[in-house]
Amino acid sequence: MPTVTDRQPNWSSFVRAFAALVLLGASGGATAQTNINSSFEDTEAGVVTDLVDGIEGWDLEVNASVSPAPEFAVVDDVAHTGEKSLRVAVAATGDNAYDIQAIGTPVSVEPGKMYRYTVWARADATGATAAFTVGNQAFSEYGAIRDNVNLTTEWQEYTFDFTITDEETVIRAPIHFSFAGNVGTAVYIDDLTVVDPEAEAAAAVPVIVEAEGGTLGSDFVTGDDPGAPGTSFIEIGTPLVDGDFPGANRTASYEVTFPGPGTFDLFARVYVGPATFDDDSFFYGSDFGDRDPTLADDWTIANQLASAGYAQSDDVVRGLGAEQSEIWKWVNISGNNFNGVPADSFTVTAGNLTQTFEIGARENGLRFDKLAFGLSSHFYTVANLDNGEAGSPTDPGTVFEPTGPPLADGLGRFVGNVYSNAQRPDYEFYWNQVTPENAGKWGSVEGVRDVMNWGQLDAAYELAKDNDWPFRFHILIWGAQQPTWMADLEPAEQLEEIEEWFQAVADRYPDIDYLEVVNEPLHDPPDCEHPGNQGTNCASSGDYIDALGGYGDTGWDWIITAFEMAREIFPEGTPLVLNDYGILSSLSSAAQYREIVELLQARDLIDVVGMQGHAFSTRTGAPITPVLNLLAETGLPIMITEFDVDGNPNSSGTITDEQSDTNQLRDMERIFPQFWEHPSVTGITLWGWRPGHWRTEQDAFLVQVNGEERPALVWLRQYLVENGNVANEDDPAASAALLSAAPNPFSATTRITYQLPESADVRLAVYDLLGRRVVTLADGPRAAGDHTTTFDATGLAGGTYLVRLQAGAIVSARTIVVVR
Repeated sequence: MPTVTDRQPNWSSFVRAFAALVLLGASGGATAQTNINSSFEDTEAGVVTDLVDGIEGWDLEVNASVSPAPEFAVVDDVAHTGEKSLRVAVAATGDNAYDIQAIGTPVSVEPGKMYRYTVWARADATGATAAFTVGNQAFSEYGAIRDNVNLTTEWQEYTFDFTITDEETVIRAPIHFSFAGNVGTAVYIDDLTVVDPEAEAAAAVPVIVEAEGGTLGSDFVTGDDPGAPGTSFIEIGTPLVDGDFPGANRTASYEVTFPGPGTFDLFARVYVGPATFDDDSFFYGSDFGDRDPTLADDWTIANQLASAGYAQSDDVVRGLGAEQSEIWKWVNISGNNFNGVPADSFTVTAGNLTQTFEIGARENGLRFDKLAFGLSSHFYTVANLDNGEAGSPTDPGTVFEPTGPPLADGLGRFVGNVYSNAQRPDYEFYWNQVTPENAGKWGSVEGVRDVMNWGQLDAAYELAKDNDWPFRFHILIWGAQQPTWMADLEPAEQLEEIEEWFQAVADRYPDIDYLEVVNEPLHDPPDCEHPGNQGTNCASSGDYIDALGGYGDTGWDWIITAFEMAREIFPEGTPLVLNDYGILSSLSSAAQYREIVELLQARDLIDVVGMQGHAFSTRTGAPITPVLNLLAETGLPIMITEFDVDGNPNSSGTITDEQSDTNQLRDMERIFPQFWEHPSVTGITLWGWRPGHWRTEQDAFLVQVNGEERPALVWLRQYLVENGNVANEDDPAASAALLSAAPNPFSATTRITYQLPESADVRLAVYDLLGRRVVTLADGPRAAGDHTTTFDATGLAGGTYLVRLQAGAIVSARTIVVVR
């Protein structure tokens, strides 16, 4: 049972906590004051029995006349931010609102200044209430919200401004709970803050660091960009360093003074050179302070900046971004996991406002104009960072929030996507199969001999396995993006390295659902003498074709050898895949490709025929269906491995966004059904869907930077809802169906009837045309027979909605119309 008081405040804990805050602010000039432990994160979860010292930074008071006493508890299952909140369970009330209260203490203020009070609250049921006040030690109030506070089951913000009208420097912030509406209903409190808006605004101004203004290692050079007047930069003047640290003479050190304590994100204004992904990585200190240029633990790698960042003035610099190379752009370094390496923010304490920060060079061709540190709690646009302007505590941009499920969820076939840093956000809301983009290419994994980089490949594999989605490994053998050191070895030694590569993949990823063994044999073999690989591309090809037997009697012996090795090394039953591009655009190429397939098929070495579906091979007039029919004659399943649809094929500056949307939608409507409705196609993998993938300049992305869906993606979702099992329509098991919705159209309610040929787990739901689930009407096992349920559309906007029935692996759908 909690102890109770006669409503006289206990100032001992108040003074102790205030002293701690004064010490914090006195040595560093805190920019915004609040009580410590304002969101209860520093207190262990559980019932609070000591009302005075049970929660650091808070006093809990209950008048002795209140019986039974309320229960105060710090809980970790309900929170506005973080993991915890304060729960107040009122069993009885006192004479007035002040008889049950939680007092946020202390708050340091200055006489005459204006402050802003904010707190978040919710309840387990409607009808609960609270009163929020701020006052001095003599119980005089500076401001309050006590009328018409109607708590709901959702978190709500309560805020007001107040001014210190006397000479008080220490104030208290009581929250009152003694109201009849709270009896039997728990109330939750979180995130109490009292801040100085002027100081808060000043703290939100980013700390800008000019790159050339630090202490530069001797390998750095400086320059001025004539194409961007006023932009001076630094870049490393020596080549790429392989490894996990920059090395001597390759670091730049800066003394950075912060306006006050806080948690800050790191931003960088960079220019990635023409070598793109060979010009786009650097090191930065894993913490403040002097870094050892030869110690990997002192550094974090930021990589793959070639397809990251923001350049438009009103872009909010959050997440990965999607700007390309050879443009000045801002990148949020703390907001991303570059190359699979976790990034983090930087913490500044009040007594240590001046910090040393260092960056280190990795690849040449990467230029730095500025670094910036901005509050992690704020949002910064490109203009904010360019001009040194304060960020916003609320997101100034529009962010589309998808709801899922994946487009092909429950359809018996997959619609998957490529995995990379740029494509990872919101992946699970759209796709149900995973293929690594560059992370599985041998040159990405083992760029340095016997030094394996598995980070992003691990992440792709784990995403698939955690969600029970198929994982396709891409790729074992190819004539591009191979380890350049392979080209210098003799064939016998090369063969040993190839076997080691196969075995390493098999050991690390024992449950590969589809294994691409050879990629693009018609176009890009691992052969320096091949026309596409002569000159500068020779080393990147690996030049190891002779190690695999060369062209030989069949003309494709090297492919046969690679598949034989894969069949031997990988677990029995692992499906082996061949993959190439340009097949869908040419019957003659398809016939040549079929010859390779049949050579492998005769030796029982191939299980799936892969065909890339890039936009340049599916233009109007491409013999898509005849090619599919030709390859289907082998009897093998077909997989569309790398599908994308351009909106602006020639990257023309005269094509408007609306025209690009129309172009992409038209081609999606033409191409996708030919794949999906072909009985031999078992799945389709898109090769990117967010800005930042390899055809960003051709507008092949399906969502905008903020996640907003383009018309082609909206259409694709609706198509799959309505045609999910079209290729299996002759299967008797597919007779589960939506029979009717009546009335339709309707204004208030309609009755939806569906039929099950046998008992099944059923999910019946209504979606809007953006794929957002409106309501779930059934979820769980249902018996065989006809079932009817009522859908109430009260409160919904007029328009078209989709009713989707999933019964086991069978999906059926129909359109309904709400009339207003």
